[in-house]
Amino acid sequence: MGKAEALTVLEHHGLLRIPVKVFQYPTSVTSRQLQQLFGRDTHLVVRTAADSEERNLPRRVGVTAEIAAEWINALPPTLSALVQPYEQVLFSVELAAYEDLHVAEVVPGIWELDNRLAPLVLQIRSDRVDLTATDDESQRARFHDPHHGLHERPARVDDWQLATVTKWIKHHHRALNVTLTDLGHPFGLKLHYSARFGLSPQNLRGTVPDSDTWHGGDHPSTVETTVVSSTNEPIPTGPKLLNVSIAREDHTTLTTFIHRLRETGTREVFLRSGVLSHLAINLREAGITVRSAHG
Repeated sequence: MGKAEALTVLEHHGLLRIPVKVFQYPTSVTSRQLQQLFGRDTHLVVRTAADSEERNLPRRVGVTAEIAAEWINALPPTLSALVQPYEQVLFSVELAAYEDLHVAEVVPGIWELDNRLAPLVLQIRSDRVDLTATDDESQRARFHDPHHGLHERPARVDDWQLATVTKWIKHHHRALNVTLTDLGHPFGLKLHYSARFGLSPQNLRGTVPDSDTWHGGDHPSTVETTVVSSTNEPIPTGPKLLNVSIAREDHTTLTTFIHRLRETGTREVFLRSGVLSHLAINLREAGITVRSAHG
């Protein structure tokens, strides 16, 4: 499912909060159009979408209507443009929705492919809420603002953020279940939190880990693992704890790394960066079992 179709599903079920305009295969978008839609002085985010569920496609963040229009019109004809108002992201969530379970991995700031942050994990079943947290008080989280652009600073997930995620899931419980029924299978949501729009879904994931993944089990304290800290170093045999960084735009490096993992017979890896992270999604699609390093 492509991003444009995912937005239609989210809007149909009342889950879409931030206003988004989709331009299908655009060639003549004007800055005036964007200003009429979002305001003359509003900065914008432009994401791109293909017909299939492709990740790490090009985008522009925090740009003017003039820059956005010029960039959109130069896109390849196979891509559509999704335009929304720019908002500073305070924390990010990857949510997995099952029939009787909702699991949210939460990190401060913006969650990208090369993010090594260890998420806090919320598991919500009916009136029961379980929290799995790491020992770190703060981590080097990534943020973006119009004045400094992309930058890092120490941050942590605060109690009010966890409470916000829990409240959002419970408030949208029915809509999430109806979406699951309509899709016919568990699904994932990528969400950002901003001061103006609160928690806003950004995309719908077609696949999530099997629900048994969240029932506990082996983790690095009980399994002999080897830490892999670079995509370039030799890959050892046996279970591995991956602590690697891959830029979201560098799909070739990601593909090559996963191919090398498979060539060495890797069947299972542990991740600090979350079982719902972008890296985890790509690993599962390659047939590699992904477990949390913080189980």
